[in-house]
Amino acid sequence: MSAGLLLAAASCGPTDAPNLAASTEGERLKHEQPANADEPSGEQPPALAEEESSLRIFEKRILPIFQAAKPSSCAECHLSGVDLKDYIRPTQRETFASLVAAGLIDTKKPDDSKLLTFIDRRPEKPSLVTEKVRRQESDAFRAWIRAAVRDPELLAEREKAAPAGPELPAEVIRHARRDRVLASFIENVWSEVGRCAACHSPDRNQKQVEKHGEQVSWIKLRDPEGTLSYMLEAGLIDTEEPDQSLLLLKPTMQIEHGGGQKMVIGDHAYKQFRRFIDDYAAVVRGKYVKADQLPESSDEISLVTEIWLKIEGVPSQYDKMLLQADLYRRTDSGWSEYRVATSDRPVFGAKNLWQHSLSLTAPRESKWADELPAGRLPSGRYLVKLYIDRTGKLQRDFTAELGDEDFVGQVEVESRWPAGYGRMTVVKFPIVD
Repeated sequence: MSAGLLLAAASCGPTDAPNLAASTEGERLKHEQPANADEPSGEQPPALAEEESSLRIFEKRILPIFQAAKPSSCAECHLSGVDLKDYIRPTQRETFASLVAAGLIDTKKPDDSKLLTFIDRRPEKPSLVTEKVRRQESDAFRAWIRAAVRDPELLAEREKAAPAGPELPAEVIRHARRDRVLASFIENVWSEVGRCAACHSPDRNQKQVEKHGEQVSWIKLRDPEGTLSYMLEAGLIDTEEPDQSLLLLKPTMQIEHGGGQKMVIGDHAYKQFRRFIDDYAAVVRGKYVKADQLPESSDEISLVTEIWLKIEGVPSQYDKMLLQADLYRRTDSGWSEYRVATSDRPVFGAKNLWQHSLSLTAPRESKWADELPAGRLPSGRYLVKLYIDRTGKLQRDFTAELGDEDFVGQVEVESRWPAGYGRMTVVKFPIVD
């Protein structure tokens, strides 16, 4: 699926624009007057003909872009914050002066103007529809800029305007780029979809498809961009009420979910899903207007695996409480400073056990982070620290973290960490005095 179809719910730019014909009529009439009233009628002087030509191009090819209800080709790369309309003013003189002031028109080498470079930028997978729009916009501005830079009157007024362009800070505009949004989806959601694959991945869910139809296959194999597009088209993400997104309600069993409970409010996966969904909703709704409003990226990245850990002998008093297990690897200098894996899930008190698959974790841009995509936990000795949410604080505030006050013990284990539900590593719950 092309990036042009990605995140189809997004919109940018005004939906209506004023009729600007009247605002340019005076400019047109002025330039249609003879350069010298004493000169006979006939062919106009070269300089005047050039200005009339640039004005004609502006009115016929540039103003329609400004007046169009639909977003420009900018929307293929930006979810919000920038549109080609932001660079156009009601009159040719204002537009030219503003673009020159912003350094977007090169009066010496018009074909090298930055504005043309911006328009000609395209994503890796441009859509055929947007590609046609982009070419029309590029050809229109190129023709107009070439004509405008030959007009001495326009050149004389180029310093008399404020720079054109979006009003939002550059950081906000970059944050709303589609490639940045997709990267966030990959890091926060795609990295966790393994827990949903049994029911929603087409290579594993034949029985579910036979029972419920092809719509259950919302995971697109090896295609995070296609997966996100499908989620949006299928209404799995609610940009008006992010916490009511089906992508959250179903796996947490807040509404019926045939696949059972896959996460609980406040656990590791839920936090990551919310990090993406809340941010995406804010982007497409234009909530960010200042750089300090942008969310900070997590210091840790993670990847869900098929490596399972089982804890036996968990006291029944912890039944249904969220237990979090953090793993630290043995090194030559002691236990690793940061956790290398984590997992959290409610305790099954009836059988005094807890079990779940591990998510590998690493500090962002660390050496261990580079090894994360392999999805393997090296053989060896590990320290497993256990935390239990005994007060339900995560349910009250999903952004809260379990800390020292929630610590219930630790246990050491040595394992080869094989993958697979039937090959899980088993430890005993520590005896606490």
